[in-house]
Amino acid sequence: MKSLYTLLFMSFVLGVSAQVEGTWRLAQIPGALAVGPTQTDYSWWSSSATDINSRACLFDDSVTFDANGNFTHYMDGNTWLEPFQGVTSEQCGSPVAPHDGNGPYTYVYTNNQLTVNGSGAHIGLAKVVNLGEISTGSPVPSSITYEITMSSDGDTMTVEIDYATGWWKFVYQKTSLSIGAPPSNYDVSFNVSTDLITGNVSSDGIYIGGGFVGGHDALALDDSDGDGIWTGTATLPESGGHFTILNGNCSDWSCKEDISGQPCADAGNYNDRNHLVGGFSQDTTLNLQFGSCTTPTGLNTIENKYSIYPNPTNGIITIRAGNEINTVNIYNMIGNLVMVKNIASNQSTLNIENLTNGIFLMEMNLSDGTTINSKIIKK
Repeated sequence: MKSLYTLLFMSFVLGVSAQVEGTWRLAQIPGALAVGPTQTDYSWWSSSATDINSRACLFDDSVTFDANGNFTHYMDGNTWLEPFQGVTSEQCGSPVAPHDGNGPYTYVYTNNQLTVNGSGAHIGLAKVVNLGEISTGSPVPSSITYEITMSSDGDTMTVEIDYATGWWKFVYQKTSLSIGAPPSNYDVSFNVSTDLITGNVSSDGIYIGGGFVGGHDALALDDSDGDGIWTGTATLPESGGHFTILNGNCSDWSCKEDISGQPCADAGNYNDRNHLVGGFSQDTTLNLQFGSCTTPTGLNTIENKYSIYPNPTNGIITIRAGNEINTVNIYNMIGNLVMVKNIASNQSTLNIENLTNGIFLMEMNLSDGTTINSKIIKK
């Protein structure tokens, strides 16, 4: 009878361990890494779609759990490094011991908890441990325990860890799953009017962040001309997503605009803006009012900076600028000048029907000495 119980117990343990057996990598999706105050609130920061490329050295790492309780971590000679590993800032680089995957490592998986054993053994980010985040000179634990949630099909594994200050989450998927083609990227220009801000704009300035754009300081906007309209451009994936505007550089999101209850706010996503949810298929300009979903009171000023439409185009483009446009030069992608037009007006129409289909660089030279560069697409 004892042998039977032992056999049943071993069968149960092996069956449970089989859930994590195999090779996994970080899911190629926004939010594959996230951190927040609780296990149900990961609002402090989450990885964006652009991080899949900018942190490719991390997203292509893999972890393997075999049937014998061995854990391996494959980094292919390049992974994500943190300052505690001797670099000046977060960046890709050669793995630093003991977080270099050289092991040997083992693992135990039971009761939805996964423990990896061995100095340097980890899942997700090397710095995250049960008692906090590793800093320069602090000890490296001999084991780390994570909370595990499996998808119903067994192909996605959500890994969570309480690091004392809050919770980190890492979403992994089986490497056997196919990865679709990465989304195309387009330039998104943000023009933010600050007319409705009570008091002063923060000395740190205005930022676009959150959602698929990135952290709280993902895109710093500029108001060098002092007109109260802060501008900036980010290259973002066409798949789109949420974002927010922040008055200052606040890692706790306390300076984020409050647009709760307004039509552009998504109550299910921390009241972030939904302007880009659903994706976009070309370079895009957003004219926004901090703290409001209504049309900015400084819209005319914003629009007078410059506009090019339609883009992409079949051949006819209208251009407009706040100052008189002297000349327009159009270059192909290898730098050859393919068109020149003298304008001497704030607005003009260009006919590029004779150009081949593709991407071109438009250079607008204004009467005030300003040069505006923008991509145009002929289709």
